[in-house]
Amino acid sequence: MTVGERLKRWRSLKKIGQKEASAISGVSYSTYQKYELDSSLPGAEAIEGFIRAGINANWLLTGQGEMLLSEAVGAAAPPGVASIKEQEKKIDDSEFELVPYLDIEASAGNGSLIDQELQTSQMAFRRDWLIQRGLQSSKCTLIKARGDSMEPTIHDGDLLLVDRRIVSIKDDAIYIIESENHLVVKRVQQALDGSLIIISDNPRYEKQVISPERARELKITGRVRWYGHEI
Repeated sequence: MTVGERLKRWRSLKKIGQKEASAISGVSYSTYQKYELDSSLPGAEAIEGFIRAGINANWLLTGQGEMLLSEAVGAAAPPGVASIKEQEKKIDDSEFELVPYLDIEASAGNGSLIDQELQTSQMAFRRDWLIQRGLQSSKCTLIKARGDSMEPTIHDGDLLLVDRRIVSIKDDAIYIIESENHLVVKRVQQALDGSLIIISDNPRYEKQVISPERARELKITGRVRWYGHEI
C-alpha cells in the first residue's frame, strides 16, 4: 500500500473529502491531491500537519504501526476509535516508542533564535531500531532544520532526531550547537590540540576553527542521529 492509498484509507475512516482532509492537515488542496495520486511525497511540514490531524507518521510513510496516533485537536473521535490516551498506551505497549517533536528550529545557516521549547506532537519509532542505535526515546527530541549550509546531507525543513544525552564532542559527527540563544546544526571535528573544526557540508560555506579556549565554552545540546526529508 502506498502513501496515497493510506491517505485514502484515512479519509474513508474519517468520512471526509479531499478538501476537508487538506484543511485539517494544513496542506494545500492541490498538493494533497498529488499525495493521494502518489505523484509527490509529503515533506517535513506536510508530515507535521498529518500528525496534528491525528495520523501516525510512521504508519503513513511505512505502513507500520497504528493508523491513528492521536485525534486531531478539537475533533471528536469517530465511533470505534480509541481515545488519545488509549491510543498512546497501545503504541507504548507495542513495538513502537514515541519521540516528542518540539516547535523549535536548528539553523543549517547563520543561526535560528530559540523562542521556546514547546512540544507540539509526537512521532513513533520502532523500539528495536532505537535499541540497535543505543537510543532512548525519553532522551531524544525531534526538531526542524532551517537553511542550506548542510546540504546535500540535511535540507531546509528536514526533521532531525537529536540524542540530548550527548553534550560534548565525542566523535566526528553532526551536532546541535547552542550559541547566544541560537541553535545551529553542524558537522564538528575535534583536533589533537583541543580546537574544534565546524564544517558545513555545503561547499559554499567555509569551515570555522574554534580555539581550545573557546571550544571549552561551546554548548553542545545533542547529536543528530537521524534525519528525514522529502525526495
